[in-house]
Amino acid sequence: MSTTSLSDRSADHGRADRGPEIRIYLAFVPWVMFGLIAKHSTLKAAAVAALIGAVMIALPSLSARRPKVLEIGAILAFAGFTMVAFAADPSTGEWVGRYARAIAAALLALVAFGSLVVEPFTAQYARESVPRQFWSSPRFTQINRQLTLMWALVFTVMVPAHLIAGSLDTPQANLIFNWAIPVVLIVWAAKRTSAISARDAQEA
Repeated sequence: MSTTSLSDRSADHGRADRGPEIRIYLAFVPWVMFGLIAKHSTLKAAAVAALIGAVMIALPSLSARRPKVLEIGAILAFAGFTMVAFAADPSTGEWVGRYARAIAAALLALVAFGSLVVEPFTAQYARESVPRQFWSSPRFTQINRQLTLMWALVFTVMVPAHLIAGSLDTPQANLIFNWAIPVVLIVWAAKRTSAISARDAQEA
């Protein structure tokens, strides 16, 4: 059962229906920060800023002892980027900077696919508003596996787009492959997520 339909059964419907979705999209912020800063500044600045952002976003979950795989993955990824940025020679740093978005998208896809092995990452956010008795239901698991797989595929499709942008390295390529295509994919995935939740709410 999806986050929306399950939250319909909770007492605080208005808050429960929106909370998990907001938290999921908030978890994407460090990745967006990294890509934006890497393009307009240095790899060091992008990595450090994204790492700080990832830690700040993960703090509430860590403090509550409910760590989210997407947030932990971001911390590990940007800690790795930070180490490379400060330790790599100039040529390596330049190469990583050029393809930083492609590498980040690939890491994000790996985190999403990896969560399917243990627990779909969307389920971790859904559980913040869904009553505990529904957590182990087949419908809850099915919907969240579907949503997590969809997002993982979206991240995967972004990788070649970012690679093309890095290889061409022109303003036009940056606009099309680093921004237009990824934004379209994310908007589509977000709308698809809402549609699946709405459909599940009607069937519940």
